[in-house]
Amino acid sequence: MKKLLLFVLVAVLSGAFAQGRLFGEVATGNMSLVPGFGLNVSARMGAENALGPLALRGGFGLQTGGGGTVFEIGAGVLSFIRSSSLDFYFGGGVGLVAAGTTTFAINGAAGLELPATRDFNFFVELQPALVFASGGSNFVLGVEFGPRLYFR
Repeated sequence: MKKLLLFVLVAVLSGAFAQGRLFGEVATGNMSLVPGFGLNVSARMGAENALGPLALRGGFGLQTGGGGTVFEIGAGVLSFIRSSSLDFYFGGGVGLVAAGTTTFAINGAAGLELPATRDFNFFVELQPALVFASGGSNFVLGVEFGPRLYFR
């Protein structure tokens, strides 16, 4: 199962690399606020204009909370609304978390990108998610922040 997930992530990102400007989000932090506290550190890559005006983004992360550490992998699409000072974006995607049991999530994303230089920005992102595990579902609301680097 893990090999299949890795193959899907590589396929999504390989298609994305041939398109617009590449970006990477390195060591972002996600603090889950609802239903309980958790901390997530992730690394993602993506490309603008990979599906017409949409950007593709995929990556992996480590999540801690509730007495354990788990591995997660995910992919999604973003739509950017560019302006002269602040850039807004929104999108969604899917993810898997490998722990004692594997959980599936449908994620949303809405964020602001604060430009520091032409190729280096900071972002703040609100991430609602519906998580499915063990025959039930759970709503999670997270806030993510960190640097975003653009290449090319």
